[in-house]
Amino acid sequence: MPRRPAQFDTLFRIRQIQQDLRAQDFASAQRQVAAAEQQRSSLSQERLGLLDEAGQRARKRFDAREIRAFYQHERHLARLIDDADSEIRRLRAVAEERRVELEEAMQRRKMVEKLRERKMNDYLAAIRKDEQKLSDEKATGAAAVARGRARSRART
Repeated sequence: MPRRPAQFDTLFRIRQIQQDLRAQDFASAQRQVAAAEQQRSSLSQERLGLLDEAGQRARKRFDAREIRAFYQHERHLARLIDDADSEIRRLRAVAEERRVELEEAMQRRKMVEKLRERKMNDYLAAIRKDEQKLSDEKATGAAAVARGRARSRART
């Protein structure tokens, strides 16, 4: 009787773990992108609020120093937004790399899974063949016994 093929079981588990790790890396990269986008959005909202407030103060009571301070802060926020945009682009590139790594890990796992299935199908076919052989031998033996009994009855 053939032995169950186990040669790909360990490799399959390793590939599965690698795929899970790559999926976690990809999810982490996506969370970083989302956090950076959220931060950029809050900076943008703060900048718009600052501009509105500067506009209102300029209409009510014009103080050049105060308005200059508002616009300096607005320029600072604009630089922070630009920095956030470049960070978002960098994080998106990292996330894309992680996605590619995940897809490669999935392909490697599927490849091993197919090899494992092929070996298992060969194993099951060998078992069915052995079972058929045993069944044929039993049927042949039973037929021989039945012929022998029929001959012995015919003699008597």
